[in-house]
Amino acid sequence: MKSSLAPGIGFITSFTRDSRYRGFILLLTFLFYTAYHLSRKPISIVKSQLHRNCSFIVRPADLNVTDNSTWCDWAPFDQDNYQNLFGLLDNCFLVAYAIGMFFSGIFGERLPLRYYLTTGMLLSGLFTALFGLGFYWNIHSLWYYCLVQVANGLVQTTGWPAVVACVGNWFGKGKRGLIMGVWNSHTSVGNILGSLIAGAFVSTAWGMSFIVPGIIIATTGVICFFFLVEHPEDVNCSPPQHHESSEQEPLLRNSLNSEEIFNNHATAVVEAGDEEAEAISFIGALRIPGVVEFSLCLLFAKLVSYTFLYWLPLYIANVAHFDPKAAGDMSTLFDVGGILGGILAGLVSDYTGGRATTCCVMLILAAPMLFVYNLVGQNGVPTAVGMLLLCGALVNGPYALITTAVSADLGTHECLRGNSRALSTVTAIIDGTGSIGAAVGPLLAGLISPTGWNNVFYMLITANVLACLLLSRLVFKEIRGWCGYTTRPRGHIDPLVGLIISIYFKKFTMGSSSSSYAPKTVYLDVDGKVQRVIFSRHCSPCDIRELLCTSSNITRNTAILLVDSEGALISIDPTMPTNTPKAFRINELKTEMTNRLAMLEKRVELEGLKVVEIEKCKNDLKKLRDEVTSRGGARVNCNCKYNFADDGKKLSPRRDVPSYPKYTLSQETIETLKKPTFDVWHWEHNEMLSCLEYMYHDLGLVKEFNMNPITLKRWLLAIQENYRDNPFHNFRHCFCVSQMMYGMIHLCNLQEKLTMTDMCILMTAAVCHDLDHPGYNNTYQINARTELAVRYNDISPLENHHCAVAFQILAMPECNIFANIELESFKQIRQAIITLILATDMARHGEILDSFRQKVDNFDFTNEEHVKCLKMVLIKCCDISNEVRPTEVAEPWVDCLLEEYFIQSDREKSEGLPVAPFMDRDKVTKPTAQIGFIKFVLIPMFETVMKLFPQIEEIMVQPLRDSRDHYEELKQIDDAMSQNVKILRALVLGEPERGQTQFQGLCFISRLEHGEIIPSEAMVRLRQKNPHVIRTAEEKRGLEQMSMNMTVNLTLSWHLSSHIRSVCRDAQDFIYTREQDVKYWIEKGVESSIFKVLPEHVGSADPPSCSTTADLWRPCTCSYTIRLEWYPCMLKYCRGHGPSPYKCGIKSCSRAYLFNFYTPRKQLCMWDGEN
Repeated sequence: MKSSLAPGIGFITSFTRDSRYRGFILLLTFLFYTAYHLSRKPISIVKSQLHRNCSFIVRPADLNVTDNSTWCDWAPFDQDNYQNLFGLLDNCFLVAYAIGMFFSGIFGERLPLRYYLTTGMLLSGLFTALFGLGFYWNIHSLWYYCLVQVANGLVQTTGWPAVVACVGNWFGKGKRGLIMGVWNSHTSVGNILGSLIAGAFVSTAWGMSFIVPGIIIATTGVICFFFLVEHPEDVNCSPPQHHESSEQEPLLRNSLNSEEIFNNHATAVVEAGDEEAEAISFIGALRIPGVVEFSLCLLFAKLVSYTFLYWLPLYIANVAHFDPKAAGDMSTLFDVGGILGGILAGLVSDYTGGRATTCCVMLILAAPMLFVYNLVGQNGVPTAVGMLLLCGALVNGPYALITTAVSADLGTHECLRGNSRALSTVTAIIDGTGSIGAAVGPLLAGLISPTGWNNVFYMLITANVLACLLLSRLVFKEIRGWCGYTTRPRGHIDPLVGLIISIYFKKFTMGSSSSSYAPKTVYLDVDGKVQRVIFSRHCSPCDIRELLCTSSNITRNTAILLVDSEGALISIDPTMPTNTPKAFRINELKTEMTNRLAMLEKRVELEGLKVVEIEKCKNDLKKLRDEVTSRGGARVNCNCKYNFADDGKKLSPRRDVPSYPKYTLSQETIETLKKPTFDVWHWEHNEMLSCLEYMYHDLGLVKEFNMNPITLKRWLLAIQENYRDNPFHNFRHCFCVSQMMYGMIHLCNLQEKLTMTDMCILMTAAVCHDLDHPGYNNTYQINARTELAVRYNDISPLENHHCAVAFQILAMPECNIFANIELESFKQIRQAIITLILATDMARHGEILDSFRQKVDNFDFTNEEHVKCLKMVLIKCCDISNEVRPTEVAEPWVDCLLEEYFIQSDREKSEGLPVAPFMDRDKVTKPTAQIGFIKFVLIPMFETVMKLFPQIEEIMVQPLRDSRDHYEELKQIDDAMSQNVKILRALVLGEPERGQTQFQGLCFISRLEHGEIIPSEAMVRLRQKNPHVIRTAEEKRGLEQMSMNMTVNLTLSWHLSSHIRSVCRDAQDFIYTREQDVKYWIEKGVESSIFKVLPEHVGSADPPSCSTTADLWRPCTCSYTIRLEWYPCMLKYCRGHGPSPYKCGIKSCSRAYLFNFYTPRKQLCMWDGEN
């Protein structure tokens, strides 16, 4: 019996081989560049030791010197111009570094990175140690130290381009900002370690402050030589995708003119390899969009960062009067802030997609913070700590982002067309330009500091402003992209009003999250003229097809083909590739077919009724029909469709099933295909067929069962043709279930636990499990006494029908994928597939799950009954697994299922049959439909499976819990509406100079009238279908005045609504309501003690209006207006062929509210006194 794995080993093996290598390379390159920066830091720490104020140091009795202030300094830095000498020393390193950086990238593209980095680190260790040996060799020559710094600066240029190129080789663009933001903390970690190591020796033997870091970086060079892997391909790992597939290139590349995706003897994907690209030239790298702007911005950003790196310890020692070690330790806080700033910048830029905007905002904030630090930064240790952390984050954040994520983005820019050899050159140009600033900054600091530290900080602030200005064009471009392709928050109020209004029903009035994706542009050849077409990645294939028809002057909904300049088919969907400068062409199938039919008719007309010629014409027509079917994506004329209302129809599938276009799956698609997060909505049928075909090859089923690859294609196409176009139970659902099964096989390592036969049974049952589903469930079949229910005696009629159709397709020789196995083996496979498909009947859910629960604690993979039960549970999990997927993938499936339910319930009503409440459009909502199903069906079943396969908890069980919470939140909103409570919250910005707090919260609670706003799930659907529409009100409902003469006790407010406490927590004592609404709620049983009547007058006079009151401390009647520019106010109904209307849209309204309420002093209502 196998022993259980140790937790640590289990954690390691939970990652894929590719992930382990990527993590190792990330850690290794982090270590390398930490060593580089560790060896640069000691000079800034040692400066305060090379020149000290010797007047405060006890002089040895045997020392005979005349100058009491310089006797302890290290010559030649004991002179009055020591600051200029330090600046010269820094400049020797930085100028050499800046010059060498421009050439280093060119060498890095042409030399092996492992040798290049190893040599650089060994030489860096040598020259760093030589500087420290000057202490032991008693060297006082300025030129010695300058030459060592120049040599060290040159060899240190090997580091940055090489490590960035290596990381860029291993990591794609998806989360590059966050990954490199964390990874780039090596700069600050190196600075911190360098400061601490140098500080440990600076006061006793400053030479060791250089020798120890030199030994460390030389050691890492040896590690580099033995362990660095430059490219994923070197260890048979998959290379990353450098462009987002939905934006830059298709995940499936059409390969009609390329190699066959599969052959009879191999299961590997074959991709045509490009010739090795040439290294990019210096001028070519400068032409990449954004390189010049970011390079110049980095010049000024690095000027600021390196000035702090080299002069901060001396500044702290001079201004705060710390000793050298304490000043060095304090300066490390700046680098700690740099770590946080780099991670924050990467995270924000990944989320927003705005690299330039993120840098610009941080640079803008850094300028005043530097001024404040110089002003108050030394007023106590807590203030100094806080300001150093803040300044470090704001200064180093943009610097870190540009040198890592931005450099990698530009080095793998789409205009390079996959040339992976440009990354090091681009990185070198950007960092080399920045290094000019790094050289100039410390030099200027050395020249300016004798005039006062204030002037140094003014220089740094100016550099920050200039860096920000250089990014203005890119920032404008990013903001313009956001404004043009994202939604303004619904219910938006002009910020000039000076307030923020947050309405409780935020699910209705807030738009979907902002998107950072730029639009896609393709070029069409229309009658010899190039036409540009722009569309968003959110467009559906149908929308794109209509757009292409319109741009080509073709009638909408016309069947068209898109081909490239070489005649290869292009998939029409958001993942289609950009194509400049060669334009695509559109072939109109209808025109092509009409012309060819006209020619055939002409032949018949000219040649008379010759039998031979007529037969030829028939054959030509048949070929034409098949060609149009295969190319146009129409349905095959296959009589497999079984209509349960048609008793006489027989199954007789076509033998001449046409093939579908061949596709090559990218490596990213292959990896994603194994995960539950796979987005099934971005794929057309041909692409899904290619993915299914790949699954059978990848699992080894084609080889194991000697399947003919052509037969496999025909079988899959016949399967697709026998799924109906139902809203839910369609071929996409079949693919969804099959992909989840494929993912669970990999996730649960079933290949090691089950046989190949079991694997084949699981996959084939998943593919066939809903064949020819009519869109009406078993309950309807039985109640309506359909032919299916009669045929199968009311016992799982649909599931039995799915099995029958599946094996009638397999009975055709050209579709029989099991033709080459023994008859006895086929019988076993057939029986197992039938068992699994019948298990998908939800009427048997409790029985199957209870049986599995009894076995799971002592599960035995060698026991056939145990394995059989496991397979039934697995196909059930996959069949209803939509909620395991991300919300944006899962929610559309709920809409599709409800639509299918509503079609059935409408038919049941019209036929006088019983209607299930969860299918009735008048009773069910999306939250109520999903909460119970997730809580009582999905979670218990997946948690039971989790006992056997603990690895599914994070990937499958936790998303189910999150989905449950999501729908419970939606239900709470619906419940609040059912309580007839409306909450309007306003946060009014305060004016501190007038004695006010930062903001003042107000809450106005009133009765929600019937029909005032629509249910939540209707708004959710509206956001899904139109995520980018800027709303305008169709109906203006005017101004409603309300006299709010009562308050609500926040502590007891749960009696009225559980949401008041969370929504109105900022308002505290300013929660107002009306007497008439209070009477209504009390009649409904709400506790009256939560309400309090406001004073109607003070003394004998009514409170005056606050707008006419001059005394700030006098009670008055305040007025406040809230305007809702857009909100969903009601549903639109349309009438179709049936007797009942259906929901066909949402009406939008606008409304204003004027609230009048008592306030104890005008100070709390300042806005009411201003015109």
